Amino acid sequence: MIQKLKQLMQGKLFWIALIVLGVMLEGVAVFYQYVMEEAPCILCIHFRLLVVLLILFACLGLLLRSTKGGLIASASALLLVFIGMLERSYQLLGTELGFIKGECAATLNFPDWIAVDKWMPSFFEPWTSCSYTPKLLFNITMAEALMVFSVMMVLFAIGMLIASFRGE
Repeated sequence: MIQKLKQLMQGKLFWIALIVLGVMLEGVAVFYQYVMEEAPCILCIHFRLLVVLLILFACLGLLLRSTKGGLIASASALLLVFIGMLERSYQLLGTELGFIKGECAATLNFPDWIAVDKWMPSFFEPWTSCSYTPKLLFNITMAEALMVFSVMMVLFAIGMLIASFRGE
């Protein structure tokens, strides 16, 4: 199975699929913000930024997929992104369910050299404080869905990293 995953990682379609996944996640976020009129909170914006990193690192993986070092670097970068997503999802779910208090500020407070909320306010500016997330299918909240997604992606990225170290 690990060998099959490594073969998959060496193909273009794998990395293109990760890029498409990232674009789709951003599309869902924009849909909920502008069509469903669900205001994004600071944790939502953090998650969006991590999705941008997912897209960038998947592009890097597409370019570096033919070498063992490139696969290791790409898998490691994606694992870090997915761990970040897991942490942000946990904070969001904890805020929504009430077992975490006071984790959500009203502004990003990023330094000027990465002030994405100023550069692209329509996409990266938080509009509300964290409290609840909208319901998706089957009465599942967005926080719950992001938590499950993040856990699955961390496990997948661990498999990717193991596969990238194996064989030639």
